[in-house]
Amino acid sequence: MISAKRIIIFIVVIALGIAGLSLFLFRLNSSDNEKEETFTAKVQEYTKEKSDVKLTIGVLKEGKINYKVFGEDAKELEPVQYEYEIGSISKTFTASILSKAIADGRIDLNQSISEYLPLDSHTFYPTVVSLATHTSGYGEYPFSSSELSPKELEKIDTDFYENKMNIYQEINRADMLKMIKDHALKDEAYGWAYSNFGIAALGTILGEVYNTTYKELAEDFIKNDLGLKQTRLGNGTGNLSNYWSWNDDDTYFAAGGYVSTVTDLLDYAKLHLEASPDYLALSHKTYETFENEGFSMGLGWIIDPETNYIWHNGGTSSYQSFLGFDKEHNTAVVVLSNYAAKDGTKDEDALDIMGFTMLNSLSDEGCNENNVFEKP
Repeated sequence: MISAKRIIIFIVVIALGIAGLSLFLFRLNSSDNEKEETFTAKVQEYTKEKSDVKLTIGVLKEGKINYKVFGEDAKELEPVQYEYEIGSISKTFTASILSKAIADGRIDLNQSISEYLPLDSHTFYPTVVSLATHTSGYGEYPFSSSELSPKELEKIDTDFYENKMNIYQEINRADMLKMIKDHALKDEAYGWAYSNFGIAALGTILGEVYNTTYKELAEDFIKNDLGLKQTRLGNGTGNLSNYWSWNDDDTYFAAGGYVSTVTDLLDYAKLHLEASPDYLALSHKTYETFENEGFSMGLGWIIDPETNYIWHNGGTSSYQSFLGFDKEHNTAVVVLSNYAAKDGTKDEDALDIMGFTMLNSLSDEGCNENNVFEKP
């Protein structure tokens, strides 16, 4: 049982916003942390005084799923299939499409992106794999402190969190190509730096090699390759509120533009657990290891070296999400909320901790998709 040993959880607060792109390390150890809250207490703490919260938690074990929806003060609600913006979990879908492109022979991970985009072949550009592992050197360009003044950053932060604006809307293919050309990089190795821009560039490449737009490519992939029925690209609508608006040619769809439900995300996790289609397994391989930070990167996915959990989280102006799966125990967990969490608030890592706690519990042979919600 995993909970008897130290679990290293790397919580990446990767909401698409300007703030909150740092890496945080948490260690959960039930044997040396007597004050650790029960799972129920975690849910109660998160939902306290959130009058319209819809916190959905879903689990999968050995192919069987269950989910619950909680409202204010952990009151269990009707199990409605709410549609949540999943933020940066979208990146794993982009990485899944990349895996297909590799299997189709359309992309070589080690090639420069200039092989696939109309760029100067004599200028240095990062490789495809560096985009998918956040080692391209782009970082959070063009929304970083090195690119904008404090006043500009403050305005963007306000637009994102207070005005609920999609600051990534209206950055199309032409804009993306211009920004890539304008942002010169040195020909050197770069460390890990989380990059929404890099994944948006990757989505642009995928559209290019399949001779279509990213949106059309993604919609076809969701329907025909994955067979998901409740996952789509955002269009400002859904059965909750404050959804982001998007344009059909926006490139940042690839980094954070998907909307989904708990059961669709569990089905998506099941496809990855079963490697069906088989090319999905390409995204689970370790492509970069960051020993000092203590985690590894697959294609789009974060890999915890202590537990081998494969996971991602995300957030938009009004939503938070977590998805993780454990190949060893054939389990997966999804946690979704219609509340955003700003950097430095008590909620910024709450969903991630709930998700890892559930994965931990599901590793117990006596725990199944039903009784996991009652475990302490």
